Amino acid sequence: MNQAVLQLLRCPVCHAELASDDGRVCRCKGKDKQHCFDFSRSGYLNLGGSHAGDGDAKDAVLARRAFLDAGYYSCLSEHINLILDSLSAQTVLDAGSGEGYYTNRMAEKRDVLGIDLSRNGVDYAARRAKQTGTRAGFAVASLFALPVKDACLDAVVSLFAPCAEQEFLRVLKPGGHLLLVGAGERHLMGLKQALYDDPYRNTGRADLPTVMEHISCQHLQDVITVEGNEMIQALFSMTPYYWRTSPKDRQKLQGLSSLTTEIDFDIFLFRKGL
Repeated sequence: MNQAVLQLLRCPVCHAELASDDGRVCRCKGKDKQHCFDFSRSGYLNLGGSHAGDGDAKDAVLARRAFLDAGYYSCLSEHINLILDSLSAQTVLDAGSGEGYYTNRMAEKRDVLGIDLSRNGVDYAARRAKQTGTRAGFAVASLFALPVKDACLDAVVSLFAPCAEQEFLRVLKPGGHLLLVGAGERHLMGLKQALYDDPYRNTGRADLPTVMEHISCQHLQDVITVEGNEMIQALFSMTPYYWRTSPKDRQKLQGLSSLTTEIDFDIFLFRKGL
């Protein structure tokens, strides 16, 4: 984890500053007691306490990694980076970073901290950061108890993850921005048409911020063709439909070798007051 990202963190126990002299152990500067946290072999910090590991299981992480690495959502990643460029954001939190696909692409030009409860996801993300030399650092923690200093971030990015508005307000600098992404009304309509007799449109996010200033809402749309049943199943496993679909409807995806579907993203931009 590079020093610029490490300096964004605070102790999850006493909220004192965190520092590391050797790159192996991270210690806080608490007045009464120093709390210690070991870096994993891949380079992430586990700051989630009893909640660590509550996120996605290894199989889900591997499926999402395979799908995203194939480039099917690269248009979204590129659009996010363009927005961050336009905001001149140099210190960014990816809140709910998963396996780090978007995080590491953001961190090619800026310092990015990725936070997620999934130890499996964070481990893979940190390994990728090491391999590619991006400016990303990762920690296991809850979005609702971020181990991040007050008012230290230019931007927070939240992709399909819960919106912890009060925590985002705390860690953003005055005038900092929240970039929030959700599924548009026709997102993955082709997948739903393959699964259901009566496919429905998405209703949009219900957890939009109520305190921050709403700047804009953009709609990013495209059509993709997912090749191979294994990749189709990987896409399906990334969605909430995976848990809601009956065994009978799940069977409809078996044997499919190609799936063409719309992708539709709602991209909201909010700003913290000065």
